[in-house]
Amino acid sequence: MSILRLAKDLAKLALPKPLVNQIQSWLALISVTRRKGFSFYLNSPDRFVLEDAIIPYIVKCNEFHKILFVGSDWYTKPYNRYFKNKEYWTIEINPNRKKFGSKRHVVDSLLNLSQHFAPGNFDLIVYNGVFGHGIDSKEATEISFQQCFQCLRPGGMLVFGWNDVTRHKPFPVIEECQNLRQFEPVVFSPLATSQYLVAESSDRHVFNFYQKPLPVVVEMHYDTPLQSISKPPVSKLRDSQSSTRLHQNGHEGLKSFESQ
Repeated sequence: MSILRLAKDLAKLALPKPLVNQIQSWLALISVTRRKGFSFYLNSPDRFVLEDAIIPYIVKCNEFHKILFVGSDWYTKPYNRYFKNKEYWTIEINPNRKKFGSKRHVVDSLLNLSQHFAPGNFDLIVYNGVFGHGIDSKEATEISFQQCFQCLRPGGMLVFGWNDVTRHKPFPVIEECQNLRQFEPVVFSPLATSQYLVAESSDRHVFNFYQKPLPVVVEMHYDTPLQSISKPPVSKLRDSQSSTRLHQNGHEGLKSFESQ
């Protein structure tokens, strides 16, 4: 038996069970944590991509000002620093995680997003790590994409992050979600693709990038110049004028006859 294992066993005997559980929780948390400055982040490959490639691009792009992140936890709290010059919102159904969200935070499900925001309100929505971790059924997933579509402005971006493993993929979301087809895949320039599989990710985490289509502008083309529009022949014009005079003369003659 190792010394570490022996120490753990002795701690279990010497300390109250609630305290032992607390210590074990902290040890588990430390094992998945990385420190950057005075902030702590989740130590996983997909978070490296999100925090080192995706978020910096969002921050520097002026076209993305109103931003929504779906889901909050201890490792998302530092994101407030990134978006201090943006209108940064978070939405999380668990009220206990409000402290990890933005100052502009909504305690509710993504399925009710349009109850809190007007259509076209956001420039960008990050919907990452929620599908298969709370939003699981096909019906709920369809509603979630419809809510994102409704609350994004035309030309706005949706970043959808999900795990391509059976235990976290209730169904083939990319292939089967009808409301996802309302969006157009768009190449995310820092990663040079519209679908990015994170390397060395045990959960095969994938980021998909979409854009809400811009309105279609219909252009009117006039092939025939105005001056070349054909006019009625002079003879027909004269016949028409003669017919008008005859009608007027006939009407005046009838009035004269009735007066007699």
